[in-house]
Amino acid sequence: MRHCHPFGMLVILIALILNACGGGAAGGGAHQQAKGRPLPKFGQASLPAGRYHTTEFEPSLSFRITGDDWRFEGPTGTLGDPEHPDYLFFQKVSEGEIGFFNLRKVKGVYKPRGPAGALESVSTPDELVRWFQRHPYLKISESEAASVGGVRGVQFDVVLANLPRNHKGVCGNTAHCLDIFALSTEGSSEVYYTKRVRFIVLKDVKGVPVAVYYTDEKDEFDEFVPRAEKVLKSVQWTDT
Repeated sequence: MRHCHPFGMLVILIALILNACGGGAAGGGAHQQAKGRPLPKFGQASLPAGRYHTTEFEPSLSFRITGDDWRFEGPTGTLGDPEHPDYLFFQKVSEGEIGFFNLRKVKGVYKPRGPAGALESVSTPDELVRWFQRHPYLKISESEAASVGGVRGVQFDVVLANLPRNHKGVCGNTAHCLDIFALSTEGSSEVYYTKRVRFIVLKDVKGVPVAVYYTDEKDEFDEFVPRAEKVLKSVQWTDT
């Protein structure tokens, strides 16, 4: 009877371990490729073309951008890092901006009247849509069906109108902008005169109501729409 040499058994065992590890690495690599790279720190704001995933915003998501001049950057009202659990911003430089808002984590929406910081809470996407529709300083288009990452919702366009001259807000003592969402950083997201903004309100993203918006930076909204829609079509809601 032939006996297997102990050294041979050791070689076979090592080969089996390496093969198992290699298979796991391949699977992990495929998963990582599908999920993309984590969004960079604010100090490394450039976003080369590729797929990225969030690290703070909830519910988590990944998205793909193509072309040049994308930056991980938001409006001045974000007061620092453009990603927090309640919001996410990124821009196509000199063209437009895309933002996401967790409607349970934002601090609220600014009341149409009253001093800066006067808030009313947002509880549901339906309530948010009605709030937009009834706002005395905003003009709203007819809402229509939309979806982001396979989650259904409604979309509508917003423009600023009839803002009082003595209006005061987080975005400044000016009649040219109106604060909408109150953010966790004490900043706000805004709507500006001459700027058209498209909002998409999603009723249930992993149990959370989410609002998405995009707007142009050069008063050429229709030119930015296909770029923004291409990004939003690539969105995948991921596990935290």
